[in-house]
Amino acid sequence: MSSDYGYINARVKAMKSRLLARETLYELLGARDLAVLADILGSTDYSRDLQEALTHGSGLPALEEGFRRNLCRTTAKLLEIADGEPGELLEVIIERWDLENIKAVLRGKHNRLSKEEILSSIVPAGRLDEVRVSELAGAEDAKAVADMLATWHSPFARALTRALPAYLQDNDLPATELALDRFYFMAGLETVSTGDGNAAVVRGVLQEQLDAVNLRTVLRLRGVTLEEERLKGYWVGEGGRITAGKFVALSRIENISQALDRAHLSVQLSEKPGDEAALENALSRALSFKHAKLFWGDPLRINVPIGYLWMKTIEVTNLRLIARGKAYGLAQLEIERELLLFLRFSNHGDPSF
Repeated sequence: MSSDYGYINARVKAMKSRLLARETLYELLGARDLAVLADILGSTDYSRDLQEALTHGSGLPALEEGFRRNLCRTTAKLLEIADGEPGELLEVIIERWDLENIKAVLRGKHNRLSKEEILSSIVPAGRLDEVRVSELAGAEDAKAVADMLATWHSPFARALTRALPAYLQDNDLPATELALDRFYFMAGLETVSTGDGNAAVVRGVLQEQLDAVNLRTVLRLRGVTLEEERLKGYWVGEGGRITAGKFVALSRIENISQALDRAHLSVQLSEKPGDEAALENALSRALSFKHAKLFWGDPLRINVPIGYLWMKTIEVTNLRLIARGKAYGLAQLEIERELLLFLRFSNHGDPSF
């Protein structure tokens, strides 16, 4: 392990060289079925993880398991080579997976899903490894999840424990998820509230993610009539550009395009579709691209591993979309529409992304 950004970023650039080339993505898009897709990936960095997954299963579930394993191995490698400040800053970013996985487990418990159904929506790429996430998925209920997190000294344990009484009384899962979101962003922003330019990079990423979460909530609240204090209750917290007052104002604008314009986010959407789901997808893509571009910033700062991490996440997302499209019998053009923004980005800067 090292705290030297020169050494860390040299290692990260070597990892980045193993990302799939654009030509390989097009080859995967043209694969006639999942078997051919797996054969193509057999000569890539995914080979080892797919082989392991295919020894325990088959078809789409096995492929997705292989993709998850590869991403988990990637984040573990990043934390392995980074020590000191770099490691601490990367942990702030990577803990986002723990947040999303804990929420996925809670949603599964809330909806009485099986352990297998819960695990299918989880990517244990954070500090909680595959074994512990599997234990969470097998827990009896939300309280058992909180107890396990406390036993492992997870930073999310206290936030979940505090939110449990209200959840058990009102069965309001969104409020519990909001409490976890607030904890993650506020704790992360506190961690990077001071420091050099590296802390500032992470702070900027968190602020933009926080704005995106608040904006997604605004889109979902559109058309709902609530008093100001009730609306503020859905606001994640301070730190980004969307203050509590702006959140309320945006929530009351009926025209989606106007609301987006008034948000003045640093991430600009390239399209403004007419429905909330499409807008949320467009927002997620725009944010992913912005963070991926950090890779080409200062070669001696934290932006290089952060940018690479988003590139890898985009790649795995693409692979899952392609595999699902093949499994569900979608035409190549239908699948490609979902990837078009990602592929178009490859024409700018580095051709292997």
